[in-house]
Amino acid sequence: MNYSNYTGKSKDGNLNSDAIGKIILNYPDINLEWLITGVGTMTRDKNCKSNEYCGEPLGKSIPLLPVNEQGGYLDDFVAQVTRIDCESILSPIKDVDFGITVVGDSMEPRYPNGSIVLIKKINERAFIEWGKVFVLDTINGIVVKQLKPSTNDGFVSCCSYNEDYPPFEVAMEDLNGIYKVMMVLSMV
Repeated sequence: MNYSNYTGKSKDGNLNSDAIGKIILNYPDINLEWLITGVGTMTRDKNCKSNEYCGEPLGKSIPLLPVNEQGGYLDDFVAQVTRIDCESILSPIKDVDFGITVVGDSMEPRYPNGSIVLIKKINERAFIEWGKVFVLDTINGIVVKQLKPSTNDGFVSCCSYNEDYPPFEVAMEDLNGIYKVMMVLSMV
């Protein structure tokens, strides 16, 4: 395979995550370690067992939802927009549904403006890990917040890391979905 004319490179000449995701999707035999670092062989070892690393691609390509452009709710958005309509990113971890870009400074410094959170939908009626960060799909829009129990029945307390933003409560009946943040990706 010849990558000499491939245009998925950043200004510093490195492949960006969208380009890497597209390569992995189109060429599943490519060794991800080789693609990123140049170390090892270009293709995966055909004799490698499926549960061993052996140069297999790590993670998976997931859609990066353009939430800033949506007019409806996250569940509606996911149902109405096809994967091909979304930019793809390569998740370094498995078991995530998609990524969303953080907008604003309410969750700084841990979740800076422009960072990407990798999220997985949970069943909020079964269990919520209090103190963890979630993406809430509310009737008023999407927020990224640390969840804590509320003293009011049927509500959750939403907290920011930035102390300039006071906590607020959201009624569980006003939630369309809760997505656990599995990882945050940011540029330094």
